[in-house]
Amino acid sequence: MKYSHRLSDAVHILVYIEILGSASSSIIADSVNSNPSLIRRLIARMVKAGILSRKGKGSEIAISLTRPANQVSLLDVYQAVEDHQHFLNVDQEVNHNQPLGRSMPAVLSEAYGQVQIAAEQEMAQISLQSVVDAVRTKM
Repeated sequence: MKYSHRLSDAVHILVYIEILGSASSSIIADSVNSNPSLIRRLIARMVKAGILSRKGKGSEIAISLTRPANQVSLLDVYQAVEDHQHFLNVDQEVNHNQPLGRSMPAVLSEAYGQVQIAAEQEMAQISLQSVVDAVRTKM
């Protein structure tokens, strides 16, 4: 199973901008240990979602948060950058000719839905500012 790192990378970008200020995608990519095109794509998604603003052209682009970091939640970032919005996925390729196989997808969908709601509620309570503050204590 391949795991997405978009949320982690997007939060890294936001923390970088909040602590160190605007920088080129190459410089931010070096910190994320990624490539500049991925950084640009994530920034574009966050601009589209209203988390970041981008001003200027070419190498003179300045990127900044559109609101204070304490008003940006991890859920905001997650919803901006992740294509697949579910943490857990139910295997639908079960044997539907068997009673257990027919039952499992519906039962697990309900249980996983509860997990999704709880996770999103928690993510909504964690601000970008709290992540920034924690990073500053570890630098």
